[in-house]
Amino acid sequence: MKAVSLASIISDYRAHKMAEELTSDWGSVVFYRYPAFVLTWAVAPLGVTPNQLTMAGALLVPLIALAAWLLPVGWAMAVITVLALAFNVLDCADGSLARATGRSSLLGRYLDFAVDVLYRNTAYAAYGLIADRIWPGAAIPWLTVGLCCGLLVTYARLNRVYAEKLFPPRQAASGPVRRSAFDRVFSILSGIDTLLPLVALIAWAAGLLWVAMIWFLFYTLGDALVELAGNLQRAREIDDTTPRA
Repeated sequence: MKAVSLASIISDYRAHKMAEELTSDWGSVVFYRYPAFVLTWAVAPLGVTPNQLTMAGALLVPLIALAAWLLPVGWAMAVITVLALAFNVLDCADGSLARATGRSSLLGRYLDFAVDVLYRNTAYAAYGLIADRIWPGAAIPWLTVGLCCGLLVTYARLNRVYAEKLFPPRQAASGPVRRSAFDRVFSILSGIDTLLPLVALIAWAAGLLWVAMIWFLFYTLGDALVELAGNLQRAREIDDTTPRA
């Protein structure tokens, strides 16, 4: 496999992807993209495929669950943090590798979606399980809170995906499309999403993992409500401007 230069990987990202991610996934831009570029540059000459990187990330997900369940709490948080950060780097690198090698595929896009949803559900549940181990006997088990977070983040993601399929692309006669307040709020919320392992680690180190769990619950609920409200507004706008038979 022909080597790909690191400069070309970064240049391609800046030209075709960076502007979009700065408005929807700024956490990845700040923390994960550049390590992912180095990984892409290192594995491209080895013939590693984008789907193999995606599946490598998938293999980390059950390890996150096992660490939360079996390891002492201190070790569990350290291991989960390393695994979660590695997952996010791999999640960024598979797309970079696909673009750099011209190996984008529908299978790859589907795998990326499926593994990403699995990771988020597992991570929220893992942090809830660790919180339960630190503070057993809570009125509402923290694992339940983590599972609710996973349900909400999945609900928001499915709404987002279905809306992209249902609604026509936004177009403007001239100039950029004006973004709604819902779009702006979503951009901020979405960008925080990939910072989940860092937020959890800092909260745990400060003895405030339970506060982080409450934040995760409100964050995922906010993400779901913003997505729902934005899609309802967009559907109403389309209905109001569509000629009726």
